[in-house]
Amino acid sequence: MKYLSLCIIVLISSLGATAQTGGQTTWSFLDLDFNARGTALGGDYIALKDGDLDLAVANPASINEKMDQNLSLNHFIYPAGINYGQLAFARNFEDIGTFTSHLRYVSYGRFTRTDATGQELGTFTAGDYALGVGYGYELNKYFSIGGNLNAVFSHYESYNSFGMGVDAAVMFHDDRSNISATLLARNIGYQFKGFTEKNHEPLPLEVLAGISYKFHHAPFRLSITAKDLTTWDLTYNDPTLVPTIDQLTQDTIPVPKASFAQKLAYHTNFAVEILPTDNFFIRMGFNFQRRNSLGIVDRMGAGGFSFGLGLKIKKFSFDYGISIYSAAGVSNVFGITTNFAEWKRRE
Repeated sequence: MKYLSLCIIVLISSLGATAQTGGQTTWSFLDLDFNARGTALGGDYIALKDGDLDLAVANPASINEKMDQNLSLNHFIYPAGINYGQLAFARNFEDIGTFTSHLRYVSYGRFTRTDATGQELGTFTAGDYALGVGYGYELNKYFSIGGNLNAVFSHYESYNSFGMGVDAAVMFHDDRSNISATLLARNIGYQFKGFTEKNHEPLPLEVLAGISYKFHHAPFRLSITAKDLTTWDLTYNDPTLVPTIDQLTQDTIPVPKASFAQKLAYHTNFAVEILPTDNFFIRMGFNFQRRNSLGIVDRMGAGGFSFGLGLKIKKFSFDYGISIYSAAGVSNVFGITTNFAEWKRRE
């Protein structure tokens, strides 16, 4: 229990860290969802421990020996020709435990290089990468802890940066009650080399908490995730807006501000997973912040919602997720997982 107490102290102490909001940190790609299952369930999905390697990269406290020799690949098709994804592998070592390794990548494509007059001078590329290793340890039948160590590298034309980041998590999981809960702090680190000389930008530090529950006599799992716990107000306040005067009543109309309920909703993602069989899954999620921040006024549509399917066939597990950002675009992701040990047993 002393290790659990230490982990909780470290995570809670990070709550007092300086809040990081959009445009104030580097390597924002680290906040992306890198797996199809998490994407389909609203994003930032961390409250589950069922041997899923993809979820273990997001939540290292869920790493366990069931993942031994699992290999997974997830690839996203993003708007504007951007592609990104994740490659992960797990291996269990006797008397040591289970380790995971992963590569997260974002390719922004090829761009035309021009001079100040618009004359073309060739092309260049841009990309972000995070290479990491994770380890999970079960303290007892209910509690586990885990961590990721990530090396982060970016290159944009002739500009490069490098740094290290750490994710730390503590998890509660009870098979009898079907309840799982996680507290996670991610992107704790430092940028050793900035894009410009003597400039070191902060990483997108974030603290999250999540809980899930599966009904005992119904094929449903409900989950809720609380994100960005270091910053209460995630809404945008336009600094150019000023109070106005009602021309009819001459009353002063104050600048609109988000209510308590709206601020709370910005922190929450909701998800439901339907499990009609052991080999087929239907998933749906709702991200309130995404809907309100990216939605087009008067054309919200299905913005903020996400959907997906999971299917297990013999030696493979297939996952698909679609996240609807707004009427302007969606993100599609395909994932596949196989187990090398199973291939050996069948040969």
